[in-house]
Amino acid sequence: MPDRGIPLSASDLRRLSPSPIAPGVPAAPEVTQTVTESPTPAPTSSAPRTSAPPTPSPSESRGSAPTPTQAQSAPKQTTVNGWTATDTGGKITYVRSFKVDGGQAVIQIQDQVVSLVSATPATGFTTDVAQPSPVRLVVRFTGSGQAFTIDALWFNDGPYAEVTAS
Repeated sequence: MPDRGIPLSASDLRRLSPSPIAPGVPAAPEVTQTVTESPTPAPTSSAPRTSAPPTPSPSESRGSAPTPTQAQSAPKQTTVNGWTATDTGGKITYVRSFKVDGGQAVIQIQDQVVSLVSATPATGFTTDVAQPSPVRLVVRFTGSGQAFTIDALWFNDGPYAEVTAS
């Protein structure tokens, strides 16, 4: 045990810290301050502390939560022509929200099939939805002598939309 009259180094603190209570419990964070004399004695441990927690045996690891290396990676998102493209392991889903004076629509394209997620007309407007083919969806908001059309389709290997007002 170091002399109590001199400050302890971070390595002394790690060496003197108690070992984890149970396997898988993370080690205490590294100390970045110098510690001077404490009113209570530092705890001791019969086993030296290692830098990584013990690895569970195969029988202990069954049914346990996945480790960070086993966890699934988060889907990757990019923007393509105004569409949010989410790649979940090779399958790409495109989603886009359209807001016009006549209302708001959210449209999704997956596996070249266009589908409506939601369509909410503004006050005084109505919504008409048509799907002439699986690769095309038309949402039309009409009211107050106006019409707003959102024409979304899978075109040239990518999502495409055209918004018109009349």
